[in-house]
Amino acid sequence: MAKPFTFVCLDPRKKKRAHITTLLAPLGGLHWWRLPKLAFANWPQTTERAEKALLAARGIPAPGLKRRIWTHILQMQYNGTRRYFERNPDNVAVVWNGLNGSRRVFLDAAKDAGAKTLSFELGPFPGRITVDPVGVNYANCLPRSAVPYKNWLADSGVDPSAWRALGAQIRQRTPDQPPTPSAGLPPLTDPFIFAPLQVPGDSQLRLFGGAFRTVDAFVGALVQAAKALPDGWHLRLKEHPSTPAFVADILRGVDAPIYLDNASDTFGQVAASRGVVTINSSVGLEAMFFDKPVVACGQCFWAIPGMAAQAPDQDGLTKALAQAPDWTFDPDTRNAVMSFLDQVYYPKLSDSDPQTIKDRLNGEGPFAFLATKEGADA
Repeated sequence: MAKPFTFVCLDPRKKKRAHITTLLAPLGGLHWWRLPKLAFANWPQTTERAEKALLAARGIPAPGLKRRIWTHILQMQYNGTRRYFERNPDNVAVVWNGLNGSRRVFLDAAKDAGAKTLSFELGPFPGRITVDPVGVNYANCLPRSAVPYKNWLADSGVDPSAWRALGAQIRQRTPDQPPTPSAGLPPLTDPFIFAPLQVPGDSQLRLFGGAFRTVDAFVGALVQAAKALPDGWHLRLKEHPSTPAFVADILRGVDAPIYLDNASDTFGQVAASRGVVTINSSVGLEAMFFDKPVVACGQCFWAIPGMAAQAPDQDGLTKALAQAPDWTFDPDTRNAVMSFLDQVYYPKLSDSDPQTIKDRLNGEGPFAFLATKEGADA
């Protein structure tokens, strides 16, 4: 009989803690830390790990006393966590998100000590969750090539179209404030590209936005690129429903076929569009349920050839919009990737099957690609 795991969890509290418990409790004991442990003795990686965790955080203090104190605390948290996992290498470090601050040094310290890790995050599909042995979002373990997904699908016996059932559950987020309808919008029947905007300051933008790390920068790039659209086409933007509206001020007086439509349903606009352009919003992934071509401008784990195109800078974005009528995708690649995400990668929040966690911890079963050169390089 396999020895039970011991999970050391940086406590996210409330519902997140309940999600972690549901998935991990059948596999072993859970020990909750309110904060990482502290130690003064440095490791060779201490300074670098603390600095990266600091720079990944929102609201980085300016150089000075506050920043030095914050950096020193992160160094001590790295040291204390590293010492613990060096002494307990068989224990598994568990964290929610883990992309910045204390959670990042906790995760990095466990990895540097050779311990296994699990990173949790809510999934992009309704009722699903991310449980990844490396990280979340673009930092996850998933291959950046279609080959492992296609190999898995060919051997799995899964219906290549079964993932589409998830699409019936997709709904837009309820806005914090009722949006104000915009005047003078072209009809949704006109050819257009839809650009769903993200939450300003979100880690997806700060860490994985590439050339577009702020919503303002992305909107400015879209304004310029919209001028290259074919005659009769337009670009249609929608602000994230949980953020205060500000894009209308940026677009005021702009001489380009670009419009803001906060009032129309997000997925109604996706369905009516000829394609979606995004930095790395989950709407880009959800657009695949509507068979829409997608262009990603930031770093996205799903932006692999055949799944979505990439436009990583202003020139690429302008060229992409100029060629909007020619956007396409490979249905076989999408079937393989979306099937894996549905059937394997994103467990249901109510799922307590221990095997799905064991596989990703041990690089076995559907996660065998973690032990291959192709999976590691992808």
